[in-house]
Amino acid sequence: RREIVTKSIQIAVKRETFCASLLRLNENSFLSTLRTKLTWGLDKRN
Repeated sequence: RREIVTKSIQIAVKRETFCASLLRLNENSFLSTLRTKLTWGLDKRN
């Protein structure tokens, strides 16, 4: 869920005693896609 807020809105974040899963990554996660597109870890000499 997304919400666009103006600068006048204040957001408070605090630690709670329970855990929640907020992010689930698929096989093709953002980092693996970025790694592929930027050729991180590949030998460019070949």
